[in-house]
Amino acid sequence: MNTLKLLFLIFIPVIAFGQNKSANCNCPAPYSNLKAERTFQLTPQHSIALCGYTDTETIKGKKLYSEFTLSVCGNNKAIDFWGAIITCNVKTSNDTLIVETFRNLPVGKAMHYRQTVWRIECFWFEHNILKRNSIVSPGLPKYTIAQIANVLNLYNHTPNLNEDKTTELADKLLISALSGNKTAESYLNNFRNKFTHLDGVNLEDYDATMRILSLWKKTH
Repeated sequence: MNTLKLLFLIFIPVIAFGQNKSANCNCPAPYSNLKAERTFQLTPQHSIALCGYTDTETIKGKKLYSEFTLSVCGNNKAIDFWGAIITCNVKTSNDTLIVETFRNLPVGKAMHYRQTVWRIECFWFEHNILKRNSIVSPGLPKYTIAQIANVLNLYNHTPNLNEDKTTELADKLLISALSGNKTAESYLNNFRNKFTHLDGVNLEDYDATMRILSLWKKTH
């Protein structure tokens, strides 16, 4: 197993597949009428097809993918589906398919928002069995002690309102927690006890933030 795989602590066997060296790479539903956008050969016998749509707008000059499926060639069932609001980079490293999921997070200069990889998923075959794992990207930028202090102070002065600034605070608490601050993690876990008016898209954003924290905690 290569070094990248050793970083990953969640191993999920998916399903066993036989030899499919000559199998076609037709797209599964809901893309049965489309040709595969890309095909990735992981072993001499196994390839994975990506069916869906390209995204060249999120990051200028970079070809990403959104609203797509991955499927093993020769099998008409999708491994999984990535929705329209998800943007990913898909690539291979040796015998491993890597899906990097982007999210707009406050990790730029002066904690400004920028698109960054937050999740890395890997797919590979062992003895004809497709395996999959997922972690929060080890390369996700961290906050300094001064930035964390600023976020904790912001938490104490943010009013209980259902607005963008509230979910921006949750995002900053997330990065503070991922930077190792236990107070920020506690604030985030109890966020809705203080911010009781969260609703609609802001609540959805907060739930997405908590899913990142949950995945991170599984491997820390």
